Order: sequence, then C-alpha cells, then structure tokens
Amino acid sequence: MAHELAEDLFPMSTLLPQLTSALAEATAVVEVVDDFLADELPVGPWVASRPFDTQRAEGEDGRELLITSHLACGRVAGKYRLNVLNVTLDRAEAKDQFTQIIDEERTLWLACTREIRLQSFAMLPELLSQLSARIFEITAQTNKTSETVRELLRSMGRLPVSRSSTPAPVALVGALDDQSDEESELVTSGFLVNPLGDELFKRPRMK
Repeated sequence: MAHELAEDLFPMSTLLPQLTSALAEATAVVEVVDDFLADELPVGPWVASRPFDTQRAEGEDGRELLITSHLACGRVAGKYRLNVLNVTLDRAEAKDQFTQIIDEERTLWLACTREIRLQSFAMLPELLSQLSARIFEITAQTNKTSETVRELLRSMGRLPVSRSSTPAPVALVGALDDQSDEESELVTSGFLVNPLGDELFKRPRMK
C-alpha cells in the first residue's frame, strides 16, 4: 500500500515545479496587462467575466446566499487594474434565482492567493475580449450622441467648431474563436450573468 502511494505521489512531485513556473509566467502576464490598464485606460469601463467559482453561503438570518467570483477590470486602490470580484447574491422577493446583489468585494489579482490566481487567470482572454468590445460600444455610442447633438445645434445655428477626430481604440484581443454565440452575447453585454439561470442582473456598483 505504501509503495503504491509513493508511486502515485512521485509524478505529482515532478509537476509541482512546472506549476510554480506556470504561476510565475501568469503573474508576469498580469503585470503587463495591469501596466497597460493603468496607463492607457485611466477611465476604463467596469467589466467582469463569467464566474470562475461559485459558493453557497448562509446569511446572518440563516437564509441561503450565493457568492460568485469573477475576474474583473475596475478601479481598485486608485488605479484601473485587474482584480477578483466577489459578489454576494440573494434571491429577490418571490423569486427562485439569485439576482439581487447585497455585497461586493474587490481584491487586486496580484494580492490574491495562489489558488485564486490560478483559477481566475483562465478567464483573462474572455475578459480582455469583453473589455475591447465594451470600449468599441462606448466609442460608437459617444460618436452617435455627438452627431445627434451637432444636428440639433446645427438646426439652432450654433454648430460648435469641429474637434480633431480620435481614431477608435485598437482591440486588445480578437474575439475568441472557440466561443459559442451564446457566450459571445454574454461577453459583450457588460453584465454579470446569473450562473443558475438566464436572467441578467445589474452591473457591479462602483465603489
């Protein structure tokens, strides 16, 4: 029995250095992304990935709660950076789905435990794709609003002087080739998605 256990543990021990190396590489990648976000997107949008972890919890009054963990982009400690967002959800009155946000907690990715960093890192391509799509969406909305207001001002004879145009931001990453149509829709929506149902609930509040 002891001999068999030793044989099982041996390959595991050889993999641990590889795991450590993989985490070091992931950390280096996140540091590059963090620098980009802090320098180039000081007023970037708040976005979050699909949950990479879901846990049941119990509220103070004994009611059941749901805690979902997401890789996110947002302002933490004064800078726009990658972070892990933990959202505590409750059921809305007379509803079965957990859609009511009652608490949020953001932790810098680099300050998370090794386990959380390894789990959440897999969501980074999706998050960057979502961020890119959201930036393009905001740019298009802003340009459309500017044109609408210009038309109104033109009709009033008060057209403002044209500003030099700024090109649309380059996509951070392309859309993932292996995403399904449903996943693509959720990624570009800018909303968190209830892991237990199809309902969308409101975007995380800014703190």
